[in-house]
Amino acid sequence: MPFSHFPTMRQGIYALLMVTAQVSPIFFSPLPAHAADSKDLRVIGQWRLTAALDHSEISALDEQEAGQLVGKIMLITQDSVRFGTRKCLPPALDAALVQPKLYLRKQAHADSSMLHLPNPVTVVNLGCTIAFVKNPNHLVIHWDGWFFDAARVKK
Repeated sequence: MPFSHFPTMRQGIYALLMVTAQVSPIFFSPLPAHAADSKDLRVIGQWRLTAALDHSEISALDEQEAGQLVGKIMLITQDSVRFGTRKCLPPALDAALVQPKLYLRKQAHADSSMLHLPNPVTVVNLGCTIAFVKNPNHLVIHWDGWFFDAARVKK
């Protein structure tokens, strides 16, 4: 029997891929992605989370917890990503140009309409999460299942 006749198995495998994609969505994307720059250094810097925009179907945070992260600073360097007491391994900073509506539906089971992303948008692999580049001073960062608007902190 063809694989497509086992919807439960297919859904289970898809769910496993989605969990895996939360770790590194660029590498497991079922969507065609077009290379932007192989590395995107525009995300390097300090970013203040300015708003909790929306969440994935599965999230580690509730709405109140997400709201408590607004105002916090995320530091992205070539060596690590730091947010509060959490530190991630060196980010890959690999970038791909994607269609936000399709990418978010497949990767995060999320709707892109609340994120106000350009189409196409550059998505950057930060190792422990991803960031969408809205413009040089604004990102949308996916953290613990929530999408946050983030503004560059000027020095």
